[in-house]
Amino acid sequence: MPRLIDAPGSLRLAVACFACLVLGFVLLAQANLWQQVGAGGLPGPRAVLLKYHGDPDKTLLHDVLDPARPFDDRRNMSQYLGGIDANDPVTAERRTQVLTWVEAGAPESGWEGLAPIFTAVEACGACHAPGGEKADLPLTTHAEVLPTTRYGAPTPLGPLLISAHNHLFGFAVLALLLSVGLCFTRVEGLLRGLLILGASGGAALDIAGWFLTRQWGSPFHLLVVTGGGLFGLTTTVMGLAILRDALAGGIGTETDAEA
Repeated sequence: MPRLIDAPGSLRLAVACFACLVLGFVLLAQANLWQQVGAGGLPGPRAVLLKYHGDPDKTLLHDVLDPARPFDDRRNMSQYLGGIDANDPVTAERRTQVLTWVEAGAPESGWEGLAPIFTAVEACGACHAPGGEKADLPLTTHAEVLPTTRYGAPTPLGPLLISAHNHLFGFAVLALLLSVGLCFTRVEGLLRGLLILGASGGAALDIAGWFLTRQWGSPFHLLVVTGGGLFGLTTTVMGLAILRDALAGGIGTETDAEA
């Protein structure tokens, strides 16, 4: 089988660029976990469990209206309550109104006074309504809002399915491309096979763990941690191995056959 190290310089340049982009993707994925799941730290198993299975001490509305979240955090819904920042009186007042209602059991009798916050186009209604970006999670009626007021509520199934669909396809394509590229490197034998299986198997474990954790909680959240870690580790090693062989001999040189 031909080796990447013997390929024309232009081909090795293209492969090296791809490997660099893959390594950048892995770094950004870790940064996203740090910011979105770990809230400024590397998320541990408990953070994963709470993300997918729910936190028994708070509701989804408590989570997205948490003033401790950065105001420009995409999961911080306080920015849509009408104020200019998290401490704006309008934002604070509306957050208090919503969470007081939630903590009182979210009675239907109190819905009429809160409905404008959830349905106004300058607030939640901009996205959580038919035709909006989050139309799959509408908040236009008391019945639609009620699931977000339950303590220990898991990740909503609709958004989870969309995220799983997108991630699984991306993971599959990335694992395939890296696996094929690895076959043309100097990595051989058992190590090559383990890396290929680790990339695909890690992705499968990670995504499967999302749904198992959402439904049954512990210990399935460990599948998410294990699968995600395995996918990240194997793709990083594969990317570095491909980059090493692509750079060997110098990018600017051509083979005798190409010359």
